[in-house]
Amino acid sequence: MSNPMRKAMFTALLVGTLLVAQAAHAAPVPDFTMPLLDGKSIALKDFRGKPVLINFFHSK
Repeated sequence: MSNPMRKAMFTALLVGTLLVAQAAHAAPVPDFTMPLLDGKSIALKDFRGKPVLINFFHSK
């Protein structure tokens, strides 16, 4: 493997390790409930013990 490729793989491994370590020490998110399109609602507590990705976005 070439030297630049080793550096890239090492950097990716290091960043991934740091992200996992940071996520393990993150503060808990307060529970919230939100409506679904079918009129039902869903709460964050419904996903307890499972990984959850929350994407905040804004459009103009």
